[in-house]
Amino acid sequence: MTLARRDMLVLGTGALALGIGARAARAADKTLILGCSIPLSGPAAPLGITQQRTIEHAFEVINAQGIEVAGDRYTVTPKFYDNKYVPAEAVAIVEKMLADGVRYLYSSGSGNSVPVVGKTTEAKVLQMSAASGKAHLTGPQFPYSFRVQPTNETAFAVYPWIKTTYPEVKRVAHMNPSDEAGYTESEDRRMIAEKNGFTNVGNEYFKRGSTDMYPVATRLVGLNPDMIDFGGTIGRDQGLAAKALRELGYKGKILLGYSDAKSFVEIAGPDAAEGTILFDTLAEAQTPRQKELVDWWVAKYGPPFPTYAFLIWDWPFIFAESIRKAQSVDPVKVAEAMRTTVYNGIFGEEKFGMKSVYGIDCSLTRQIPMSVIKNGKPSYIATVDWPAGV
Repeated sequence: MTLARRDMLVLGTGALALGIGARAARAADKTLILGCSIPLSGPAAPLGITQQRTIEHAFEVINAQGIEVAGDRYTVTPKFYDNKYVPAEAVAIVEKMLADGVRYLYSSGSGNSVPVVGKTTEAKVLQMSAASGKAHLTGPQFPYSFRVQPTNETAFAVYPWIKTTYPEVKRVAHMNPSDEAGYTESEDRRMIAEKNGFTNVGNEYFKRGSTDMYPVATRLVGLNPDMIDFGGTIGRDQGLAAKALRELGYKGKILLGYSDAKSFVEIAGPDAAEGTILFDTLAEAQTPRQKELVDWWVAKYGPPFPTYAFLIWDWPFIFAESIRKAQSVDPVKVAEAMRTTVYNGIFGEEKFGMKSVYGIDCSLTRQIPMSVIKNGKPSYIATVDWPAGV
């Protein structure tokens, strides 16, 4: 498949192609194929499967209207790679894409996104990532790299809220995987916690995907924190860590995000999960647009609705709107348009910002919902505005 084909613009490619089941494109339509590198197996599979289903539906909605560019009408077909949350797999995926001449990428996970951003930048590929990474992933040196989901920077909004909502929390410990996501999450969260008056009492790492969380849990319990911030810990690791902490007698608060709440409770157990604070997690629909997404999911896949789907829903629409604004499918022009696109999504106004932190507007900013595990289920607490000046 090449860019020379008159009826096809390759925006991505994949070894595993999963059709979105939308209506067939009209003969006059051009098709945009979007490559998605996500974990569909391994410890992060629940998140990857939620991503796949949500992205598919988002483009079904987008395709019903189409994307008009200079008189041509485009529809989007996403294709999915299973990166297994293994960096070597992600690198192989991107190398194949670049060899095929592709120019657009959606990537999930810092460990899969950071190792390839140098390659995508050199090739002028627009890389959209749901990932941590700080300057290793986003900055003036990577003008085509965008983070389409708030990650470690959510702490700018969350820690002031924790200080007000849970004044008993004074001592904070941090637990992260020993990889790029964990290191950057830990650095940011410790810095932001300290600036908000918390005392950082410990900073522990573990190997992602470990089935034995008792060693790191033992070290954390010994620090006697009021709250343990799981930072970049995701998937099965969250549930196993919470289970180990409670079995070792930890009574304090746990803070985590990037979570499928149902899977977390199933792995940790209801008792161990009880009271866990979920950052950037909307447990229950609060608006008609949010409820519409829930109703669609339940009708197609059955309950319960995976809360992580809320966080994935808007970026495909921002991507489509940026193409419309650029009136081009050149990734350089789309990147320029994306930097100034303002979208009214399910969390209100969303736009790329964080220039004060990264030196370039490259990271999605929006409201941050907060929830808590109550009686074995996630329950909505509040929505926190993005802090001014960040």
